[in-house]
Amino acid sequence: MTSSERNTTIDFWRGFVLVVIFVNHIPGNLVEHITPRNFGFSDAAEAFIFISGLSVALVYYPRIPQGDAWVVVRRCFRRAFDLYRMHLILTAAAIALFSIGYELSDDLGLIEADGRDAVFGNTARGVTGILTLGHQLGYFNILPLYIMLMLWAPVALLLARVHVGLVLTISTALYALARLGALALPSWPQPGTWFFNPFAWQLLFTIGVVCGVMFASRKLSYNRAIMLGAALVLGVGLVVGTDLFGTSPGLLDAAFYPFDLQKNDLGFGRMVHFLALAYVLVHLRIGNLLKGTLLGAEMMRLGRNGLMIFAAGSLLSAMGQVTMTLTAVKSSASPHIIGMVFTMAGVAVLLALARYLEWNKSNSVGPRTGRAENLTLSSAGTGRSLR
Repeated sequence: MTSSERNTTIDFWRGFVLVVIFVNHIPGNLVEHITPRNFGFSDAAEAFIFISGLSVALVYYPRIPQGDAWVVVRRCFRRAFDLYRMHLILTAAAIALFSIGYELSDDLGLIEADGRDAVFGNTARGVTGILTLGHQLGYFNILPLYIMLMLWAPVALLLARVHVGLVLTISTALYALARLGALALPSWPQPGTWFFNPFAWQLLFTIGVVCGVMFASRKLSYNRAIMLGAALVLGVGLVVGTDLFGTSPGLLDAAFYPFDLQKNDLGFGRMVHFLALAYVLVHLRIGNLLKGTLLGAEMMRLGRNGLMIFAAGSLLSAMGQVTMTLTAVKSSASPHIIGMVFTMAGVAVLLALARYLEWNKSNSVGPRTGRAENLTLSSAGTGRSLR
């Protein structure tokens, strides 16, 4: 598989993940019941972070042997700043949308739920917390994690240049310290820590980096024992994740702690499930098969315009939450049905936006931004928990 082929497959999965994130961030809509999180232990968050690391390696690692390490550092830091700026814009827009929704509905949940009370209850402290990344609205806290990962990226790339075993060892040690509670970033002004602990999630990002470094010029080898083990993990995930296909309610809840499925600091069970899924998908060539279809073309188009699609999806998801609240308060219609219709219409809007962005690029005059910069947007997304 050539590098070009690999990148288009990444575009496909990036686009798919962006759609799943959008659907899951309008809680209560009926479409969310068919997203992957309902059929296993992992969800869009793991794919989001892994693809980020993989993309960063494919884009930036080849420059390090050429003596451009400082260029890589500067570009990663610049990307982190761009993401910070986007995070502030999206958070401000979300606050405005929820404010309008509250004025129209008088529903306190719109200004109190998911950490919004910190902003509406004490604006000065809330805004300061947002500016310092100490406070993050629910469903709008993935970019702060991604910012931290982009600051870690040049370190991971340089360590991988020395030896991939070295970067994995250091990354695993950081993960272990995070899981022990020794490493976390504090929240402010509300007590606690970041929902997504970057010291834990960096391990999956780093695994993505290592995969990008190791398999940039060769395929991931097939191992029958690993494939059988991965299939077993996915089978257990399907049975437990669906509560034995609905016949054993509470099974997933009972397995939550024994299987280590917590999300904020990347439970080991979640990570293993995702890696098993990734291994199976790669060797079954699902992405290669689907990217040749009409659906694949649309997903790749979304993936090639990751940041803008992410931003639009974030705002649409906030609009969806407001719309469902207004439906529940102001009409007799089912908010779940209205949410489903809004979600499907929102996906159509994202597809149309991606088409417009491609058309605009093809007709623009002057230098275009490089594909490499776009590829690093693979994990742009939102969410309180990306559930």
